[in-house]
Amino acid sequence: MKKIIAGLMILLVAGFTFANGQKDASGASFSGNYAFGGSTTVEPIVRATIEAYKDMYPEVKISYDAPGSSAGVKGALAGTYTIGAASRDLKDSEKEAGAVGTPIAKDGVAVVVNKGSVSLDNLSHDQLIAIFAGEIKNWSEVGGPDAEIVVFNRDEASGTRDCFNEKTVKSAGKSFVETAAIVTSNGDMVAKVGSTPYSIGYCGLGYLGKDAGTKSVKIDNIAPSTSNVLNGSYVIQRELLLVTKGTVPAGSLEENFINYILSDEGQAIVAEEGFIPLNE
Repeated sequence: MKKIIAGLMILLVAGFTFANGQKDASGASFSGNYAFGGSTTVEPIVRATIEAYKDMYPEVKISYDAPGSSAGVKGALAGTYTIGAASRDLKDSEKEAGAVGTPIAKDGVAVVVNKGSVSLDNLSHDQLIAIFAGEIKNWSEVGGPDAEIVVFNRDEASGTRDCFNEKTVKSAGKSFVETAAIVTSNGDMVAKVGSTPYSIGYCGLGYLGKDAGTKSVKIDNIAPSTSNVLNGSYVIQRELLLVTKGTVPAGSLEENFINYILSDEGQAIVAEEGFIPLNE
């Protein structure tokens, strides 16, 4: 009788463990602490995925630091992070060092201005380049109010800065104006532009509407929208990446996490956070 009761208890415990989601459909079980980090653009996607992960794997604790894309790639290569995140393409030097990027979403980089003081709704691509190169310094030069343009730029570790530079200033053989005020995240960017009269900056699509003091402007009369990113007409766009050192090991938590973001459930999180799923 005691043996029968003991056997039933083992079955109950095993059933309870499975019911709490500690094993996936393949029978894999995960536990322990994991450190991810990198892009501030990718941060809301990863954090929302981590929250979903807590329900499936309650014995797993994942942290995410957001020091920027470059630090995310360096962290993945150095082993500081088992998954890094980047909002720009990997550089040749990073690929040669072993970095492997997995696209998880698409994104546009929107140009935002202070809503209360800048009435313009459109800039030409050339005007945008001239503003961020410091060649146009007053809004009146592009049909706006007679006021000095306050330029906000991202720090050099930012993948959003790298993408914006490649698609605008650098593509024209120019350099960013050195007097621009520097901010360290997408959230900081929209907060500063939203609270600073006559200012301009840029951010990922997922950050549009997060500060009531900002509005996006069209570039060459093309809005920074999902449809315009997908049809290629809005040219300031990119893929968002998760980065590992080499191919992620089969059966690892990292592989499971990446596959989850690529699943229908994970891509729904991408859309909920304001970015563009890969399957659109």
